[in-house]
Amino acid sequence: MQEGWGRRYPLLTLDTDTLSALLEPVAAGHTIISAEAVGGGLVNTNYQVAVDGWSDRLVVRLYTRDLSACRLEYDIYQLAHDRVPIPEVLYADPDGERYGRPYMVSRWIDGTKLDKLLTTSDIEVIKRSATVVGESLAALAAFSFPSPGFFGPGLCLRERLAAPRESVLSYVSACLFEREAGQRLGSRLTEEVWSLLQEHAGLLDEADGPATLVHGDYKAQNLLLRRRKNGDWETAAVLDWEFACAGSPLFDLSILLRYAGTLPPIFEQAVATGYRGAGGRLPQEWKRVIKLLDLLNLCEFLCGQSPRSAMITDVTRLIQDTVEGWDSDYRR
Repeated sequence: MQEGWGRRYPLLTLDTDTLSALLEPVAAGHTIISAEAVGGGLVNTNYQVAVDGWSDRLVVRLYTRDLSACRLEYDIYQLAHDRVPIPEVLYADPDGERYGRPYMVSRWIDGTKLDKLLTTSDIEVIKRSATVVGESLAALAAFSFPSPGFFGPGLCLRERLAAPRESVLSYVSACLFEREAGQRLGSRLTEEVWSLLQEHAGLLDEADGPATLVHGDYKAQNLLLRRRKNGDWETAAVLDWEFACAGSPLFDLSILLRYAGTLPPIFEQAVATGYRGAGGRLPQEWKRVIKLLDLLNLCEFLCGQSPRSAMITDVTRLIQDTVEGWDSDYRR
């Protein structure tokens, strides 16, 4: 699950004085007890900070890849935090006035990330954790938008997108034949991917429904779970909303189930059960639909001037698995 991919942007090193200045709007006059960079993310910089007089730890998040993502994440929090578990935002500086780059301060949430839970041999833990993240995904559909698209300030649609069939075909085509993905896959696999997508593009019409809130990176590393008092699991927080957009929830499902083939079958089954049980709709050929949708993300990963070798190897394997397993692994 993206092991060894490495960071896309360097971790920013912050000393105590800098962190104190960033925390001043929230904790002026309080002393930092401890601070450490939080691993797991591949793009932005996050520090977990303990402050005297505060029972909760804090998270200082600085934005690196896309400076507009701070405003987007704050807007998403204001929209959805009553219905979707999102860490409480205590302060946001989307214009970077205090530090020269946007940053946010939020409450730390205790829990275990889904990718760690999936390493257990306890099938019941895998089943229940998969069910609750499926339920949480279905909750995003409560927020609708006029059309698919990318958000601007205030969650207005700054760029509208075409229907999924057109969007996926045009974007994957550009990645394979105009950008770097094709040369990294090699000519044979490139042609196999493109032939598969063209032949079955009609399935993408199943994702052409009302545009709802899409997390955009709904992977196991961004899903924090915890046990209730009764011992059951719940979603404690859905993290890292910088890729959020309006579209089909099947895009998020495709990301969540990207590595399902490496996990016990109960994981995929329980995600689908939780998603449906919370009101989510799955088309008849949903397993194939999400594999086609995920080709957009996978081909995007292979573009760029300096991709990481571990990422290229992993993504190439995922794409190969889609092609080779099409007639056997992804049927309903």
